Amino acid sequence: MDVSSGVAGLVLGALMGLLLTVFFEDYLKDRRSRVGRRVRRLVARGGLPEQRAEFHLGPLKCPMLIVEGDGEQVINEQSVRVVVDHDPVELPAEMVPWRDEVAAEQERRRAAGEHAFWNGPNYAVSGFTVSRTALDESPEVALRLRPADYYTFLTAQQLDREFADGTTPRERYLAPTTPLDVPDFLNCSFGTNVAVITADNLLVVQQRSTRVGSQPGTWSSSANEALSRQLDSRGRSAPNLYDVMRRGIVEELAIEETEYHLELLAFTIDTRRQQWGALFVAFLHDLTGADLVERRSKGVADKWEHDRMEFEAFEVAPVVRMLLSPQRRDRWSSVGPPLFYLALIRKYGRAHVERRAAVELRRLGLK
Repeated sequence: MDVSSGVAGLVLGALMGLLLTVFFEDYLKDRRSRVGRRVRRLVARGGLPEQRAEFHLGPLKCPMLIVEGDGEQVINEQSVRVVVDHDPVELPAEMVPWRDEVAAEQERRRAAGEHAFWNGPNYAVSGFTVSRTALDESPEVALRLRPADYYTFLTAQQLDREFADGTTPRERYLAPTTPLDVPDFLNCSFGTNVAVITADNLLVVQQRSTRVGSQPGTWSSSANEALSRQLDSRGRSAPNLYDVMRRGIVEELAIEETEYHLELLAFTIDTRRQQWGALFVAFLHDLTGADLVERRSKGVADKWEHDRMEFEAFEVAPVVRMLLSPQRRDRWSSVGPPLFYLALIRKYGRAHVERRAAVELRRLGLK
């Protein structure tokens, strides 16, 4: 072996390594500089992604936190376990007089022949856990409830009313923690909502009456029903959320259980009002949009809860345009947009829905 050639090779290799190091160091510095300038420009014009936990679609924002569910995987009826603790919720001492005021006001309205709310027995959410099955990782949900009533709910909804010390329930009980961990007396509402898809592929959209207690006059789901201790608990047994939604569908749309296929898509919390809910989709077997209009004209049990029924083609682009239309963008209930979006995902798949929604947002100049 020629020693001189070996030494020359080592020297040459060292020089090449030095040159490459200098080259790549300059290259990396240049790339970091470019990235830094790009980030600074994004920050300057507000272009960095905003960290938002609640549902949003382009400029449409809803105070709705999807706690469990993505639209693609159904939460089976057998996978939802509801446990009822029989000790009722208790309001903080400072809020008890507020409840007395609610009761007195409803009695005054009733005596005067005005629209008044009945103090129906309902439930408060005191616990919520999710686990996964070992085989396919499908969700299994445990929901814990405690007895409450509607007047307690109306009292707890006064989240921005001041206590004697100047604080509010929102500041004292909501701000310091997450929506999942607030005291149960603030969780005195659990509603089920459904997106109904007709046999001719139309989405049923309803406008809430101005006489309902929550989000009156807004455009919302096809049907909704609050969890009731009187109607949904058989004696002292725990309620079945699927049955609650079935009751809402027959009472508000006059559709019987045998006429559709029902799926649970998600559990949610309205973070502005601290209201829990479950989102469903129902695919009708044979009934068309015209059939539903015909049935509604002949009367339904809870027709008064909605002022108008409309239909939209159940495809991504038409639904996105409907959600973002100037006439409705600021008139949606918190549940409508996330429910309809998850229902689209259930039928068409997440990848397809996201691609088509992005195209429609660009077409509308909103992205």
